[in-house]
Amino acid sequence: MGAAPGRREDFGVALICALPLEFDAVTLAFDEIWNEDQLPFEKTSNDHNSYALGRLGKHNVVLLLLPEMGKISAASATASLRTSFSGLKLAILCGICGGVPNPFTDDEMLLGDVIISKSLVQYDFGRQYDRRFARKDTVEDNLGRPSKEIRSLIAGFTTRLKRNNLERRIAEILDRVQGKALEEGCWTKYSRPASDQDVLFKPNYLHRHREKSAYGACGCDDSYACEAALHASCEELKCDLDYQLPRRRLEIQAVNGQGPGIKPQQPQIFTGCVGSGDTVMKSAAHRDQVASEHGIIAFEMEGAGVWDEVPCIIVKAVCDYADSHKNKKWQNFAAATAASAAAAVLEKFSSAAATEALKSTNPTAVVSDPAELAVIVPYAENPEFVGRAEILEPVKQLFGHEELNSGTSRRDTRVTLNGIGGVGKTQIALAYSHWFNKKFPDASVFWVHASSIERFRLAFIRIAQECQIPGRDDPKSDVLQLVKNWLEDRQRKRWLLVIDNADDMEVFFSPTNVNQPSQTDIAVGRYIPECSHGSILITTRNKQVGVKLTRGKPPIQVKEMTDGETNELLGSLLQGIDFSPGEASLLSSRLEHLPLALAQAASFILENSLTISEYVRLLDQSDFSLVDRLSEHFETVGRDSETPHALTATWLISFDQIERQQPLAGDILSVISLLDRQAIPRAIVWEYCHTRLLEDAGSTDDHNDNSVGDADADLALTKALGTLQAFSFITKAGENSYNMHRLVQLITHKRMTDRGVIDRFSGDAVTAVAYAFPLGTHQNRELCAKYLPHALAVLDHAGDSPQGPQAKQQATLSQEAGRYLEYRGRYKDAERYQTRSYEVWKAVFGPKHPNTLSAQSSLASIYHRQGRFGEALEIYQRVFQHNQEFMDDRHPELLRGKYNLAHEYIQLHRLDEAEGLCSQAFQGLKKTLGEEHPETLKCMSLLARIFGRQKRPEEALRLYTLQYEISKKVMGSEDLETLAAMHNLASIKLKLRRVDEVEVLAKRVLAMRKRVLGAEHVKTVSSMDLLAQVYYEKRRYWEAGELMEIALEERSKSLGNSHFKTLNTMDLLARTWERLGQTEKATGLMRECAEGRDQTLGPDHPDTISSFEALEDWKDELAKTIRHEDDGSRDDEEDEPLPSGPGEDSESDSSSSRTDEKAGFIGAAESRHSHVSSLNSSEDDDSESDSGIRLGEESQEACRGAR
Repeated sequence: MGAAPGRREDFGVALICALPLEFDAVTLAFDEIWNEDQLPFEKTSNDHNSYALGRLGKHNVVLLLLPEMGKISAASATASLRTSFSGLKLAILCGICGGVPNPFTDDEMLLGDVIISKSLVQYDFGRQYDRRFARKDTVEDNLGRPSKEIRSLIAGFTTRLKRNNLERRIAEILDRVQGKALEEGCWTKYSRPASDQDVLFKPNYLHRHREKSAYGACGCDDSYACEAALHASCEELKCDLDYQLPRRRLEIQAVNGQGPGIKPQQPQIFTGCVGSGDTVMKSAAHRDQVASEHGIIAFEMEGAGVWDEVPCIIVKAVCDYADSHKNKKWQNFAAATAASAAAAVLEKFSSAAATEALKSTNPTAVVSDPAELAVIVPYAENPEFVGRAEILEPVKQLFGHEELNSGTSRRDTRVTLNGIGGVGKTQIALAYSHWFNKKFPDASVFWVHASSIERFRLAFIRIAQECQIPGRDDPKSDVLQLVKNWLEDRQRKRWLLVIDNADDMEVFFSPTNVNQPSQTDIAVGRYIPECSHGSILITTRNKQVGVKLTRGKPPIQVKEMTDGETNELLGSLLQGIDFSPGEASLLSSRLEHLPLALAQAASFILENSLTISEYVRLLDQSDFSLVDRLSEHFETVGRDSETPHALTATWLISFDQIERQQPLAGDILSVISLLDRQAIPRAIVWEYCHTRLLEDAGSTDDHNDNSVGDADADLALTKALGTLQAFSFITKAGENSYNMHRLVQLITHKRMTDRGVIDRFSGDAVTAVAYAFPLGTHQNRELCAKYLPHALAVLDHAGDSPQGPQAKQQATLSQEAGRYLEYRGRYKDAERYQTRSYEVWKAVFGPKHPNTLSAQSSLASIYHRQGRFGEALEIYQRVFQHNQEFMDDRHPELLRGKYNLAHEYIQLHRLDEAEGLCSQAFQGLKKTLGEEHPETLKCMSLLARIFGRQKRPEEALRLYTLQYEISKKVMGSEDLETLAAMHNLASIKLKLRRVDEVEVLAKRVLAMRKRVLGAEHVKTVSSMDLLAQVYYEKRRYWEAGELMEIALEERSKSLGNSHFKTLNTMDLLARTWERLGQTEKATGLMRECAEGRDQTLGPDHPDTISSFEALEDWKDELAKTIRHEDDGSRDDEEDEPLPSGPGEDSESDSSSSRTDEKAGFIGAAESRHSHVSSLNSSEDDDSESDSGIRLGEESQEACRGAR
């Protein structure tokens, strides 16, 4: 705390408030308030004012609270003020006012904005005639001009640069004011109201009672509001928000959003003429008239009383719009804003008398001996620096620099700022050094570049010269040790040392023992001083260096800027260029909110006369285009001439440093840059690390070589990942996963491309992911989901024509990724990767190799799911014919082939052929593998389906029941094959009209599938369709319709509108709506279904004919209820629905009218194929290949060996 002044004459500034709430807010802005017992003087005997005395920045300030509102009270109190404090050079009338909103203009004003007076008008001082008011405006009647010093000060605030700076400073002080209020338990009193509380009504919309009963009671009408209405709130009077006027700034705020972590719109400053009157302005029409006549921007009531008594500025904040709707919601926030604005204005007011008065009472302002004091900072203060309070404040607290007497408090002597290159560490250190210099004018500030040992040495030599350290010119002396000893001398005054770019461990520590500073080599860590009167601020990209330099204390992590900070930064960098917050946010997100990248972008925009949108379009042309923009040199404040200015170049230095000191970490960075950048699993990186260590050990054996243990790989990986995290190139995303910075990923790609090594690392990445990626099965679904983005990323990088051993890994990975995509119902993507797998296997092994045949079968499975039965049959026939040449009829692989052929024959209505092949496969597998084997159960299910299609429902029921019981016993009640069996059992029971039993089963299987697979999975939707058919059968059409609407939406998303399953769902939903009497709605949907079937299935297909027949029936309104014969086609999940029940899962519908011949033609089969050649599933979307048919052990091992 500074000493209180000894005389009243030492006060050069007064702050005047009319209301206690204004007075309270201003006290929160003071740096110090002195108690009366601290002051050796009193006010004059005739002075009855109430004062508070204190310090605000460099000014001794007297704070006056007026006894009451109005200019008469203000004039009397100000006269007494001048009597007691004759040294006043400036008075600021501070508080709240009514603003002139000016909607639809560039001068649009909002509640909370700041008003600074250039002039003052007594708008109600004059003569009132019968029909008009004439203001007195002679020279004698008008108020005088402010002093030249005040006019010059305010003129600066009319410029964009100084106005923006003042607005930022007001926001900073307001944060501090609100922080003090928080400590005192009244923060909410000064918090900013929500934007929806800022309402401006049309001028002619009066604040009055609106209920008819009130009109007669109080006399309120369109031109008059009673006294009770004037004291009521808008909510009480139900003022209609439809009459409010829109404001551009509020719309922008709405676009940017509000909420936790989102910076509210900061108050804007308006300078101009202020109107002062004796009455409160509460009429919008009168407000606009007076404002138009005199150019007034705000209304208040005390300024005219103060203006000519003492040099005066009116600094107030808008709390209402001076209309009949004015309320008190914004008063406290406006008062706090006005107090913050007054404090910010005072920082710019440098009256010599005020400054000398403060110096006479503050000994710490005296400058020390020049030889004892030096400020060696190579960069000027950056006027474009914004934000970063979340970093600067902790630094102040750790160093203990918040208080003037902090030298006696316990504090840290070393603090590290750590973050990725370009995130703004140097700019923060620069801002802190200039703040420190202003805060402690008797302290020294030194800056050391530490990117190399030589630069560190040169910086210390300069300190020795500037500070005239004895012995500095002696060639035998160690200058580094001299400077260290001199700084540590207890007789030295306070100092701050910034060590910038301390990234290289070998600059500070011996490479043989980085845990200790070197005593024998040239590393400079041992020359960093340590003493209680000095503070060392270190910036580094390498967290490991920062932790060692601070002896184990964690660094302050400098993260990317927030949206609010980047918008503010771009506003500072692109002065004169108009852009919206949305455009700024878009550019910031493209550049990952890195300030160096934004500065680089701003430089390019200015040099090439672009808009932000045009620049973003350049970035979006390609990833390499973005990297090229970030590789261009530009000039900026606060970057050393020897430090690369371009973001790309700055990171390349770090890449080279990592590669030189830890090659494995450098290679890992290259490999993982080819993966998806989010949630990179440690297991994948471990596979690469293990392979690399095997290669380094000279092993030529396969991946199972035991010459490198798991523990060795774990240790090497931990160190490598630690280095990459230390440089902030990757961050922890979870217990065993990492995220990679997007721009780091792109620049690493560019670096590999320029070096011609991207193909090598791409192959390494494919191999690592292939080893880690599991079989694409239901049992592995969680792991597959985690690894899939990385598999697809490396496959996309790898290209379509791989060579050598890595080709096999690519084929294997493509096949497993395809199988998982098929499991998830993403058939188009699955087809792409299975086709790729097949092409690679064929190129590597030839068309008849087991791996190639396996890939073909996997592709056929996807064709089947897509309804491409002819293409699927062609592949299965080709594979079967090849196997027949080499295998006995009892060979399991031939039996599987018969199963697959039977599966396709069903879809083509070749039921007798299907039954013959399926019976052979079933009997053969039962003998070979046993009745309880999953493959045997699949055959059993397929045979049951055929019986159902052949109108042999009892036989089908027997087999489905047997399959379900065995599956539940062997594989468990929640296994996917068990759920499929349950579903099919329900389907055949529906055919037999055992509806109540079916409802119980359908609900159970739907609930279990939701839990196991999720609500949107194709199999879950299949069971949803089945339950909808049950409801339809039971005439519960509303419930059926609700389910079918969900099913249609999900199938449209996953399969597309033209897929036969989607069309089936569409058909059933249309018929349901028709039953509910929604004929027009049903007709529209059925027309879409009929046209889709016409294109997909052809005009002669029974389903197409059925849909058109329904349209004709509804059109003629002859058939109120459409009854369809049971055709036996819906005996399982694969079979196609009847017209009245288009879900693919139910077996029949009482409303069916199709013949057996038509119904049997349609069956839509989709199945999952195994990892290698396998049977198609007996259930369309519901049978799991991984738990069913697959090659025997020999064939599986052969395929595994290919990996």
